[in-house]
Amino acid sequence: MDFFLERALTAFLVVFCPLLSIFDLPGNSLLLLSAFGFAFWNEGAYFNGRLLSAMVLVYVLGECWEFVVGLFGIKKEKVSWLAVFLIGVGGFAGTIMGTMAVPILGSVVGGIAGAAATAFVYEFIRTGMQADAAHLAWAAAKMKFLAVIGKIAAGITLAVLLVKLVYF
Repeated sequence: MDFFLERALTAFLVVFCPLLSIFDLPGNSLLLLSAFGFAFWNEGAYFNGRLLSAMVLVYVLGECWEFVVGLFGIKKEKVSWLAVFLIGVGGFAGTIMGTMAVPILGSVVGGIAGAAATAFVYEFIRTGMQADAAHLAWAAAKMKFLAVIGKIAAGITLAVLLVKLVYF
């Protein structure tokens, strides 16, 4: 019976947690903690040092990717740290609003739109030039998209590794 419940829980986590990552929620963290939970719950069946190490590495790389690309990718446009912060906040607010409007896809689109809109408004207020504002908004949208894609890819990889840990 425990064996069935462990596999059922794994199947649920593999589907649910990558979706959480799309919403900017801690799906990747939950996958990693679940792997460690399985490994220490039943060491003989689930403890695999190589897989757990790989999962930690993928988790760290995914989080670093999202942080560096999402926040500091826009810095190459030579904007202030205040702009970087505001664009990050705008992206997060857009994610929340997009999630409320259209679950799953809305969170990605909302995050990108929030970052782009914040960048546009910031640059337009700062310079008064629509072309510069549009350029910064496009750069912010690209960076937010790359950050989200990297985090989702890490979540899918973690889900596959969890399946390997529990099922094989």
